[in-house]
Amino acid sequence: MSYREKMRADVDTYYSTEYFERLGGPEAVIRVEFPHTAWRELFIGCLPANRQLHLVYEQGDPYFDDRDIVIGLLKQIRDEVKHAREFSNLAEQFGVPCDLVHMEPENHEKLIEQTRAAVEWEKPHYVAAGFQCSTEIMAAFMIENMADYIEPEYPDVATVLRDIASDEGDHVHAGRLIIKRFSAPEDFEQMEQIAENKYTAAKAVLKAL
Repeated sequence: MSYREKMRADVDTYYSTEYFERLGGPEAVIRVEFPHTAWRELFIGCLPANRQLHLVYEQGDPYFDDRDIVIGLLKQIRDEVKHAREFSNLAEQFGVPCDLVHMEPENHEKLIEQTRAAVEWEKPHYVAAGFQCSTEIMAAFMIENMADYIEPEYPDVATVLRDIASDEGDHVHAGRLIIKRFSAPEDFEQMEQIAENKYTAAKAVLKAL
């Protein structure tokens, strides 16, 4: 089973209508989940891409041959900041303070572990293995499930969520470019282990809900 299939199954198991109903319905989902999702979009979304930019600058040719990667990563960072602000603003519209500078979400340590599993590598393709080409896909599934659940009551909010999820395809493409450009056969085993570790960390967050 591919990571994509496993992540789809995990999200449907743990981040489902049953979980949303336990929270108390569509408004409760917005009030509880949107601040956490804003944090994830900002930190788990931006920090690995920033790390990759640094590594491409050091190891690649950012002004010429690798400009496409630089542009893709800059777009991803822009998207993730936009997503974080959209989730934060929507949370505040529903009366939940969401100051991303100071907030500490539930499962904070597990979320930090998940971030570190993607960020703390010395090769840009290792970051991609634990980020764009793995659990970035899981994030899109989670957002889609939220959109499906709240759409009957809050269709405008669901539209925003679907727009956010649609950006993920570009982000996965940036990761695949990095892997194609920088990786070698001797990297594949390590990349597989990184992806597995990141998947395990992300699944632990889902199971803790």
